[in-house]
Amino acid sequence: MAKVAIVKVKEPVDEDRVYEAVKDAIDKLGGIEKFVKPGEKVLVKPNLVSPRPPPVTTDPKVTRAVALLVKEAGAKPIIGESCSAMTHWWREGMTTRQVMEVLGYIDMAKSIGVEIVPFDEDGKFKSVKVKIPNGLLVKEIEIAELVMKVDKIIGVPILKTSMEGGGITGCLKLMHGVINTFTDRLRWHRSDLWYKIVDELKPFIDKYVLGVFDALKCMEGDGPIHGDPVDMNLIIAGDDPVATDAIAAKVIGYEYPHLEIGPIAIAHVQGLGVGDPSQIEAVGEPIEKIRRRFKFASCEIVEPHFPNTIVIDGATCRTCKAWIKFTLYMLRDTGFFEELKSMNKKLYFFVGLNTPLPLDTDEIRRLAEDGLIILFGECAVATTGRELYWILTQGDLKDKVMVVHGCPPFAISEYAAEIRRRLGLEVTEREIEAFKYVPT
Repeated sequence: MAKVAIVKVKEPVDEDRVYEAVKDAIDKLGGIEKFVKPGEKVLVKPNLVSPRPPPVTTDPKVTRAVALLVKEAGAKPIIGESCSAMTHWWREGMTTRQVMEVLGYIDMAKSIGVEIVPFDEDGKFKSVKVKIPNGLLVKEIEIAELVMKVDKIIGVPILKTSMEGGGITGCLKLMHGVINTFTDRLRWHRSDLWYKIVDELKPFIDKYVLGVFDALKCMEGDGPIHGDPVDMNLIIAGDDPVATDAIAAKVIGYEYPHLEIGPIAIAHVQGLGVGDPSQIEAVGEPIEKIRRRFKFASCEIVEPHFPNTIVIDGATCRTCKAWIKFTLYMLRDTGFFEELKSMNKKLYFFVGLNTPLPLDTDEIRRLAEDGLIILFGECAVATTGRELYWILTQGDLKDKVMVVHGCPPFAISEYAAEIRRRLGLEVTEREIEAFKYVPT
């Protein structure tokens, strides 16, 4: 039976007490020696998606504790990660090594004598092509070469909700970070993402022996970037990444994660692990004692979060709505919605395969008097917009209608800046910096 341990971290939450809690949790599973052997190379994989501190990224104190335990067992820990393409290209403009430096990982690794390796350097991802056994959607992937060279893998995710990730970002979604940032990872951020997350685990699932959640400062709401912090001061560790995710999900309020969270459900059905909490042995802190109902993430629900915003949905998938929200969260942190309200204007997002954008150009002009029309995503542009494309992008309508390509539309800082410009608002250094470092 899969086993997951939950341990409360004693206060004050410093390096020593985090180490004690991580060791206690792993000891409850049989000890670190059960998972790694002397002389083995062990990838310790945190979540360093961006340069934002916890709860966006894994607290270095937790990664440090895991690496030290591996080292004390006589194995060789290697901390490895790659930040997102968003961080490289469309948000902060930073490399993985720079992210590691900002978050204190380079100094931490040096202080304990542990190797740290960005999967990408100088704009190139160090990857190998690997066949996927029993791949449902993906038959071959470009994966970090280090993943295939090590003997064991330990995942160290931060516990947070996730719009695109099906409910949470945990041990399963964490491994999306070992896929080539500049190729395969970009192709997989659509509504098929959950299946591809599960497929990409298959080449190395047998050596993915341990998951250790940083549940010190967690995230609720519209994670994985724009949610709100929740102090839990927990370590959750398990000997099955699917089961570890399931128990973590239960801790934050899900009742049946094998039925409610996409990647857990798919991995459970495909036999990659156990997602049903009734089939998992949970030890340590009783779940009911430390459980808290988080605000969950949602791709589909947009309007309540953003005043004066209207989504006209013509059968879109959840992914376009998620990237609308990512764009709007960037704008929110510039004070945009207060400005929009004072102007008495609205944002109209037309999305989907059958977006009911009026064909009558006079009707479009009347709507544009109330605000900015945004034709968002390749489905809307390629189908609904095809009869109007040149009319909308040339002539007197080109400044009244914003056409956004992409599946999904990733370049959110560009869209946020353009929305401000189209409404006659300045894009100063203040806005550019806000787009890069969204507060959490």
